[in-house]
Amino acid sequence: MSPDSLDAKVEYGSLDSNYLDNDAHKVYLFGKAYVRYKELSIKADYIVVDLDSSIATAEGRLDSLGQLTGKPEFNMGTENFTAEKMRYNFKTRKGFISNVLTKENDLFIHGEVTKFVAGGADSLHQDDILYNEGALITTCTAEHPHYGIRASKIKTIPDKLAVIGASHLEIFGVPTPLWLPFGFYPISNTRHAGLIFPKDYERSPTWGFGLRGLGYYFPIKDWADVQLTGDIYFNGSWGVNFNSNYVKKYKFRGNIDLGYSNRLTEASDTYLNTKSKSFSIRLTHNQDPKSNPYQTIGGSINVQTNDYQSLNHNDAQSALTNTYSSNFNYSRIFPNKPYSLTASFNHSQNTRSHIVTINAPDLNFRLNRIYPFKSKKKAGPDQWYEKIAFQYSGSGRSQIIGTDTSLFDSKTWANAQWGAQHRASANVNFNVLKYFNFTPSVDYGETWFFKTRDRMFRFDPNDVKFVKPDTIYTPDSTSFFIRPDTISYGKNDDTLTSGFKAFRTISASINMNTSLFGTLQFSKGWLRGIRHVIKPNIGFSYTPKSPDSSYQFQQFSVLYPDSVKRFSRFDNLLYSVSPTSIEQANINYSITNLFEAKYFSKKDSTEKKLKLFDNINMSGSYNMAAKINKWSPLNISGNTRFFKGITTATVGATYSFYGRSDNVHLDTLTYLKTNHKLLRFESLRLRFSSHITFQQVLDLFNPKKETQSQTQTGSNPGNKKLPKKGDKFFDLLSSFSINHELGISRFWMPGRDSTSITTNSVNMVGSMQITPNWSVNFGNIGYDFKSKQLTYPDIGLARDLHCWQLSFSFQPTRGTYSFHLGVKPGPFDFLKFPYNRGNYDTFGF
Repeated sequence: MSPDSLDAKVEYGSLDSNYLDNDAHKVYLFGKAYVRYKELSIKADYIVVDLDSSIATAEGRLDSLGQLTGKPEFNMGTENFTAEKMRYNFKTRKGFISNVLTKENDLFIHGEVTKFVAGGADSLHQDDILYNEGALITTCTAEHPHYGIRASKIKTIPDKLAVIGASHLEIFGVPTPLWLPFGFYPISNTRHAGLIFPKDYERSPTWGFGLRGLGYYFPIKDWADVQLTGDIYFNGSWGVNFNSNYVKKYKFRGNIDLGYSNRLTEASDTYLNTKSKSFSIRLTHNQDPKSNPYQTIGGSINVQTNDYQSLNHNDAQSALTNTYSSNFNYSRIFPNKPYSLTASFNHSQNTRSHIVTINAPDLNFRLNRIYPFKSKKKAGPDQWYEKIAFQYSGSGRSQIIGTDTSLFDSKTWANAQWGAQHRASANVNFNVLKYFNFTPSVDYGETWFFKTRDRMFRFDPNDVKFVKPDTIYTPDSTSFFIRPDTISYGKNDDTLTSGFKAFRTISASINMNTSLFGTLQFSKGWLRGIRHVIKPNIGFSYTPKSPDSSYQFQQFSVLYPDSVKRFSRFDNLLYSVSPTSIEQANINYSITNLFEAKYFSKKDSTEKKLKLFDNINMSGSYNMAAKINKWSPLNISGNTRFFKGITTATVGATYSFYGRSDNVHLDTLTYLKTNHKLLRFESLRLRFSSHITFQQVLDLFNPKKETQSQTQTGSNPGNKKLPKKGDKFFDLLSSFSINHELGISRFWMPGRDSTSITTNSVNMVGSMQITPNWSVNFGNIGYDFKSKQLTYPDIGLARDLHCWQLSFSFQPTRGTYSFHLGVKPGPFDFLKFPYNRGNYDTFGF
């Protein structure tokens, strides 16, 4: 073979016809022609192959309408592109392409003249390289792009990098003065480090011109990355944000987000700068259940200071959320053992009160229910003593309480609390007379505190808020003298005093419960049956009163040393315990009622169940050890649902067995004797909560659900007027949801009961696609009927401009808004025009 010959066979052919010119040593291919050489292939409507020079020329042909069809398609490994004309040399592995369109990841490169050099064509290049002149780089998929970066020269290494020379922005074919001397665009399919262009360019009257979201991205390993961004404003305000995502298959996944904000605000009257520093810590970690069946670690942490989220963001969720919480746990289960261990970090905070509570560490040890007297070898039914069960739980906790602005001050940490709690119980369960279930139990609890409350009342004789002159006459009223006396408890110095104190409780109880069923059936009509389930429970419990060491006694009168008030040393500590000054020997009772109905449906000729009331519960107690007011108030509660679960109604009422006069509870049952009534009304609370979507509205008026065949064929003659999935009207409102809350309270008042509406508000959330390109978004819009004002409307408008997007959002309560016009997310999303108005710029709106 000739040393100049190719090292592999060249295959060629065509669907229409081909012609071999022996004189010129050329092959002409017509109609869906192709040429294949190794991994390279060229397809076009017209191809000419020069057998001497090993050059193939491909181009399209004009059809009867004058349109160019059958354009050349080039494929080589992972490279493929389309052009108007193409010349390729099989020996040198180089080629020239006219008006080529290449795609590299999300980038489209429209080249006027392109030179292609295959990898290995010379000793200097091992990668495929594309050289372009007068090319347009864009992310627009249109045949004639709406925008792009027009570059004089481009060098592209597929799946690696694109380097450009002098270039300018071009919109709808019109050059703009936005010019770049050079540029580079990573086009790798893998993660790579790179610059993050600003998310927003902001012109704030308060903070000045600023860049938001400017930073750098770099991968750490195959399973983790880091994104470091910052906000910079010309008046000195700034902020930084650290974000990292990590994931290991079958192991864990999570996210870390740290933010710090330092905002400077200049007062209009004094021109003095005030600093608002805040930070945010957000973390989520989830362990794959397959990684370890015996121990898990995971949860979420969301800690903020100085209202960080509301300060830096204006959306409805950021502005309306005023409570944040965290819960991060480590749990360990011991195989074939009845106990488990949990260590956790949890916190809660309220941005309105600025109170932050942190419990860390919070250790919990739990012993599951065990039966110490149960025989392992015995066969047959268990004896009653073998059913005795024992349980134990222990915990140790450290707690810090402070404000979000002083959380890391030394004084806050000096008031940190720590303690431990133990709880143990034993019970047994057995049946009597087959239908009655008896449960005797004994419970013991012990809580250790290393800091307790210490109160001291201080009286200032010159403070008229607490002390006033008291005129005292002699027995014969002939003379008098004036002495100061207190009219209030004075100023309370509430401090935490170090020292170990234990709070112990013990109680015993026995309970009996059963279930009664009543059914009423009908053979005709719509109503076919009513079922009433009654679950009565009666029991006895005993709890001794707490010792006097649990209390602190403070004098509240300077004249009478015996006038004292009792306070608990354990109020508002890390464990909630309540000493009792009265011995408890209670007879407890409760009755739970459930009501269900069965009705006949004419639509499908079947009987269906309907819950009338989920539960109606009545409960109370009688304290045999009390000297007065032995009967506790009677509590009545219940809930039910209406309109196929759309509305949930809850009710709670309290009645007293004793009379009341001028806000003072009477200590005898004189109310019964005087008014001949068993109970006296105390309070009533009603709450109606509704959540409805557009689909639920249709289901509410559509008594018969469509079958799958009816949904596919669209045949449902009984509901022709109702919109269905796929209809334009349905798609327009399908994402909307409406929430309504109504709360009503009624309380006993001397002379006349008081009724008030505590809550009455409605809000709507959703988006509406008005046209294929226009959409309206309601992040939140509502109305509070009680305060007669809108509840933080968050309204947005968006327009799809093919490869660009336009959006506008407005929050009239704050007077903030955001305007954005830019390229859709991708390599060129830094081409945008944003304008925002933050909540610090809305004074005097």
